[in-house]
Amino acid sequence: MKEFATIESSDTLLLYSKATPRKLLVNGADVPFRIMRQEGNIKLQLSRPRLDPFNSIEIILENSKRVFAYPVGILEEKDFVYHKDLGYKVNESETRFRVWAPGPGEIFVEVFSLDDLEHPLYSLTTFPQPSGLRVASVKENLTGYAYRFRIERYGETLYSADPYAPFTTVNGKYSYIYDLENVKPQGWDKDKGPALRNPVDAILYEVHVKDFSSSWTAGSRFYGKYGAFYEQRYNPPLKIETCLNHLTELGVTHVHLLPVHDFDSIDEEDPTQYNWGYDPSLFFVPEGSYATNPRDPKTRVLEFRKLVQRLHQKKLGVVLDVVFNHTYNSDTPFQKLVPYYYYRLTPSGDFSNGSGCGNELATERPMVRQYVISALKHWIQNYHIDGFRFDLMALLGKETMSFIERELKKLKKDILLYGEPWAASQSTMKDIPFSKGEQKGTNIAVFNDNLRDALKGFTDDESKGFVSGEFSKTQEVMKGIVAEIAYSKSLSGFTSEPFEIVNYVSAHDNLTLIDKIHKCCPEEKFESKVRMAALAISIIFTSQGIPFLHAGSEMLRTKLMEENSYNSGTLINELNYNQKHIYADFYNYIRGLIMLRKTEKLFRLKSSKEIKEKLKFLPIDLPGLIVFMLNDGEKEIFVAHNATKESQKVLFDSRASWKVVAMDCKINLDGITTISRTIPVEPISSTIAVKRTGGK
Repeated sequence: MKEFATIESSDTLLLYSKATPRKLLVNGADVPFRIMRQEGNIKLQLSRPRLDPFNSIEIILENSKRVFAYPVGILEEKDFVYHKDLGYKVNESETRFRVWAPGPGEIFVEVFSLDDLEHPLYSLTTFPQPSGLRVASVKENLTGYAYRFRIERYGETLYSADPYAPFTTVNGKYSYIYDLENVKPQGWDKDKGPALRNPVDAILYEVHVKDFSSSWTAGSRFYGKYGAFYEQRYNPPLKIETCLNHLTELGVTHVHLLPVHDFDSIDEEDPTQYNWGYDPSLFFVPEGSYATNPRDPKTRVLEFRKLVQRLHQKKLGVVLDVVFNHTYNSDTPFQKLVPYYYYRLTPSGDFSNGSGCGNELATERPMVRQYVISALKHWIQNYHIDGFRFDLMALLGKETMSFIERELKKLKKDILLYGEPWAASQSTMKDIPFSKGEQKGTNIAVFNDNLRDALKGFTDDESKGFVSGEFSKTQEVMKGIVAEIAYSKSLSGFTSEPFEIVNYVSAHDNLTLIDKIHKCCPEEKFESKVRMAALAISIIFTSQGIPFLHAGSEMLRTKLMEENSYNSGTLINELNYNQKHIYADFYNYIRGLIMLRKTEKLFRLKSSKEIKEKLKFLPIDLPGLIVFMLNDGEKEIFVAHNATKESQKVLFDSRASWKVVAMDCKINLDGITTISRTIPVEPISSTIAVKRTGGK
């Protein structure tokens, strides 16, 4: 482990070493101190304040080794928080650079021609300001030039891209100077996403950019590229709709894109490489591997804007999956510019690993939080994004997430915010984790893994859920149906309102829905497995809250039993659109459920009060059968979910006539049949019937 120290305040340092400190040098002067040994580290206490972030501080250990001290905790003081814009600014006669990098030593801005990234044309000195800001300028318009920071401090020379720059060269090695106003598709200034009156009106569709069009069955010219979302005509081998036409045909309202901010785990110029993208590097820049020309810094910006614009033209909102809980590794602009400030540490000086990816960002620190907010605002203002899904959201903390909500609502009142209310491992975070239950009172939704596991069993093992015959999960399913609100004494979950919950049964992680069913039910006939999948998705779309569909679930997508396909390539991950033809009945059923949910407002109740008033479960004493009624005084909807292998019947006292719109894994909003007194529910399926209140 590297030995180092951090400046925590004007009179306190923390030394991460097992060796005893013998001498403390502040700007070369010997300073007395007291030692306090703590768990994992040594606290050095000065008799009077002598430290600031710009000091050159070395600690000489008992073994004569010299250790540098980096400003960390001291930077949380308000004097060292910079609230204005960072990055570059260009006008006709001048280019200015601003970077927040408190500390001793020198930082230079090296400017390059794109044709020669080895030999800088300029090396500009940055001048430190009291807040930790460093500023450089040149009396020249440097539009079209690349740049990087050369950092000379702590006995080494490092090079870094600008974490605030909106353009980058291939693979993020250099930043690029250009005006976003000059990289706009025609009509961009009038572009606007569809209005969202309430989050429960959204139907989320999670898809990876490359998966979307990398299969030959897509018929796209833009194999695995942004362009597949906006090309005018596809040429699939079968007469089916694919890519964007598939989304509009399916009827979802929002496209949730797996990470498209620049990530570091692949070579952007190698089209054979694949990754989900949860390896973030530069948070202000679109990923280059999805652009037709990753070497041109402008192409990725223009093409991603075209993607957003085209989805908006089709009345589809765009949600970005953002990863602010960690970075791909610690060899980042953050660590180079302000060592150890941007990351949480353990008491022994290791990177905290609540992300399970080797590090985690310290979002409770002012300038880290400000960076996150600035990046999110950038995507709203410059890319017209309609919502964000936060990866491992618990690690961002309750205070940071609440601040994000407040700030983003100022820009876009109907911004859609949701995420994972968990971490991957133990964290040293100081803030309250934004876990299930902490979203109460906010407009931030959390994924409902309770319902997911209740429906199908745990994600990757042989365990079963409600739809596959484990009827002990019935009550958990019923909690999900009422959006996990405090519905009754026995049905009380972790939300206060339905817009706080995202209901789902599968996502990009883990086995796909049909693969999970194959694993837990190897003895079942394929037809029964298909019915289980249909029942699971039927429950999602008839539950209160926000429904979420993993891309391809509507056509029984398989990943050939791969549990974690984050880098498994396109052969495993691609969307095979031919399955729409093979499983046409299943696809049409899911599409019909989406149409039904959009048509019937009773499936989209806006408050817990409405749910308690308008949704009533029938007292059915039969394991594996859930029946409930929805009634708003104008219309009644009957819903029965039968996970048993036998046909069931639900009896009514009334002779009223019901129009059955879904039965036996078939759906027709105009009506399959009309019945009264007795409503049948076929094995492993849902029955949904509607009637006007008081109708006969």
